[in-house]
Amino acid sequence: MRKVALVLVLVFAISMFAAAQESELYVTTLYIEKIYPSTLGYRIDYRRLSSLMLSTSYLPLDWFGGPEAIAKLVYANDRSVPFINIFWREGEISHMVLYVDRNVNALSWGSFRSTEGLADRFAIDEPQFQF
Repeated sequence: MRKVALVLVLVFAISMFAAAQESELYVTTLYIEKIYPSTLGYRIDYRRLSSLMLSTSYLPLDWFGGPEAIAKLVYANDRSVPFINIFWREGEISHMVLYVDRNVNALSWGSFRSTEGLADRFAIDEPQFQF
């Protein structure tokens, strides 16, 4: 009886493993040095994957919001934040999740002055990252 049960469990496990399909999504994680909130959105300074050089991206507030939004903001109390997960589907960015420190007084949060042309930097249709 035990042998039959063991064989059934093995067959079930193997069939589940064989039935598993690859995900359509691919995830890239970028580690953020500073986050600068503004009335227009978030400016993030992050480390590139290839060279660890510092790069900057602008994420408009319009991208954060309802269920169909391209970006989601998650507040966390963890030493691993801040970072951003970028999800790709068929070579294009599907959506993003920005993980930030719940404490806005943390060192990862910064502030910057509004300058000329700032609105133009946030007036983008697609995310722009350097990897």
